[in-house]
Amino acid sequence: METILLATDGSEYARRAAREALDIAERRDAALHVICVVDERRFGDPALSSAELATIYAEDHAAVSVDEVIEMAEHRSVVVEGDTRHGIPHEVIVEYAAEVDADTIVVGEHGDHEEHFSGVGRHVSEQTDRDVVVIEAIPDQ
Repeated sequence: METILLATDGSEYARRAAREALDIAERRDAALHVICVVDERRFGDPALSSAELATIYAEDHAAVSVDEVIEMAEHRSVVVEGDTRHGIPHEVIVEYAAEVDADTIVVGEHGDHEEHFSGVGRHVSEQTDRDVVVIEAIPDQ
């Protein structure tokens, strides 16, 4: 069975990429894995400091972002598994793609990360031989 990996950050651009990834998975009868990476450059591990609340918020946002994609698939014939991780987004995405043996990686053109997903998509493309699909940021009609 083919495997698609969707990288999300919960932004509107990522939702558009999620819809496209679900369509691709459905057409190909593929499993869909979704990951949201808490960028360790912006949010370190929680500690007793003022950054703790921001890190906790980022972790919660990552979990909600993954759950949103799982909910989007409820009425489709696509099996979705999700995960959240800490790290540098493009590095974690490439590592996770290897773990799940993804055939295709889908990312949105822009996102909420400090480094736009176009940058993440470019970095992912440079670091993997897997097919990388960057979904263009076109506003919904």
